[in-house]
Amino acid sequence: MKKLYPLLLAALIGLGGCSAKNEMAQLFSHDPLYEKAVAYTREGQIVKELETKAAVSATLLNEIFPKKYSYDKGVYFFVGIVSPLDPEEIQKNYRITMNGESPLSIKRVDEEDTLYKLMPNVNRWGKYFLVTFPPTSAKRLTIDFGIYPYGSVKLTFQRPLPR
Repeated sequence: MKKLYPLLLAALIGLGGCSAKNEMAQLFSHDPLYEKAVAYTREGQIVKELETKAAVSATLLNEIFPKKYSYDKGVYFFVGIVSPLDPEEIQKNYRITMNGESPLSIKRVDEEDTLYKLMPNVNRWGKYFLVTFPPTSAKRLTIDFGIYPYGSVKLTFQRPLPR
């Protein structure tokens, strides 16, 4: 009887491993679009008096979807804000610039939007926007997002060299 236990244990482990193989492979499958989005995403927090007022993320879309978001037409960011502050307070007191320039447009991105579904690190508490800035030849892109009177956060991106 004692010899039977190790055999049963080995059989259970072996059979259990076979059934979960496909699920594990899917969990760690290669997704180049997602990997590129993560590589071009920066995150930061606006903190005042040791309290987080907003968590801000930005993803440089020009590098992820170069055909749709061409540098010739502008610089495009997928910007997310998660904050315990009242949305009206944020809307009245925010500012966003890239290298000191104001955006050309800011458009809300909803959960049903394809862009929302493709981006990393989105969550149900965040508000997300497509922010378009004027075209620039600058190699360093710095987004400065602030909420008065709480402070600001700077997120810096490096454009790759032309190939």
